[in-house]
Amino acid sequence: MLSHEAISKGFRLADVGTADLYDFIHVIKCCLKKYVDESTEFFGEWHEEKVADDFMDKMNYTLFQKLLLHDEIVGFLCFDIRDDKIGGISINIIEKAQNNGIGSLYLTHIISLSKEYARPIFLKTMKSNPAQYLYKRFGFKTYEIDGPLVSMIYRP
Repeated sequence: MLSHEAISKGFRLADVGTADLYDFIHVIKCCLKKYVDESTEFFGEWHEEKVADDFMDKMNYTLFQKLLLHDEIVGFLCFDIRDDKIGGISINIIEKAQNNGIGSLYLTHIISLSKEYARPIFLKTMKSNPAQYLYKRFGFKTYEIDGPLVSMIYRP
């Protein structure tokens, strides 16, 4: 799923194992804590236990991979193909590894699966997260706004 250019820069994907929990917490904290902190009235305080629970849930997803840059974990990607939809979409890449086209490649892959399986894709993001503009470029439409959360859908 990675481009030759990304691979030549030292990126690679690997399956996630339980030993990756603390790296997952670190990446999620780097990527999302600021958005949670902006909306404590909606989410409450940041709790690493919730992130750990999310990690364990993702272990059962169709795809849950870590992104490495020169063998350092710099991100996590996941999705889950269900009977009626593709959900659980998550693209979390720390800042130093962003803007290398990996999020775009990942979305292209998920959209191709959406078309192959004839299932819509559902995802949620924060209103203040600039990633929503990437999703919109790929054809995702907002269908609900709940406080700081934006729910989006892609229909094949």
